[in-house]
Amino acid sequence: MTNTDTLKQIEELQQRCEQYEGIALKLNWDMLRHPGEAGGAKYLVTYEKDVLTGYIGLYGISGDLEVCGMVRPGYRRRGIFSALWKQAETIIRQEKVKTLLLNTPAASASGNAYLKTLPLAFSHSEFQMKWDGKGSKVRASEASSASGNVMLRPARPEETPLLIAFDCDGFQMTEEDAAEMYVQHEQEGSQEHIIIELSGQPAGKMRLWSEDNETWIYGFVVDKKLRGLGIGRSALMQTIEREQRNYNGVNLEVALDNPNALRLYESCGFVVQSQQDYYTYPLNS
Repeated sequence: MTNTDTLKQIEELQQRCEQYEGIALKLNWDMLRHPGEAGGAKYLVTYEKDVLTGYIGLYGISGDLEVCGMVRPGYRRRGIFSALWKQAETIIRQEKVKTLLLNTPAASASGNAYLKTLPLAFSHSEFQMKWDGKGSKVRASEASSASGNVMLRPARPEETPLLIAFDCDGFQMTEEDAAEMYVQHEQEGSQEHIIIELSGQPAGKMRLWSEDNETWIYGFVVDKKLRGLGIGRSALMQTIEREQRNYNGVNLEVALDNPNALRLYESCGFVVQSQQDYYTYPLNS
């Protein structure tokens, strides 16, 4: 069986699990398309009579490792995920992992029940949001007094150090971690690195990933010295208008402990679709 066939089966399993529990699983498909590569994911699967019954994904992100998994409805309570987790632990021990995070949708009864059996500590939650326009109060041209001077353009190859500097500034990352993450993104495909300019000077950046008429905004940051001028709002609205012209939905993620960003996204017309919870697993366990 080819990797493409396996990915199709994983996608079908994801749809089945989401429909069964009314949840949205975070499988990081931009990374899952490149298993085992730099910037890719590692995953484990299990079958019963040619039916994919279980999956666990390991996603390396700047020295951290995120884990998410699922078991087909009708095959649960058979120890499938426990067996996959034991296999995953072997891989994890071989990796240089700074922090190990296990992820589950907040609304997943099965996911939360299993995580209660592990020695975890709650880390954080994030909302997955989608633009629907109903709550939008402004257009790009009306975003602020600065909006007419805000322009978006593709990042040039020689601007990699600038992108890394923005990530360090906006997400409290080390230069080493930011550089490693940038290399990962370059391997994932279907992505755009965008520079946000104010009056012709770089003022921020974002990364766009598109697939199946859905675009995700990642790594969205505005220079700390320039915040409060409406630059971020204008950049968001321009991105929304562009993706609308391409008939793409627009999505993003925001941590629940970032209320300023949450208010900005809601005012631009984004609504919460689901909540993901993250738990830290002790690496010495």
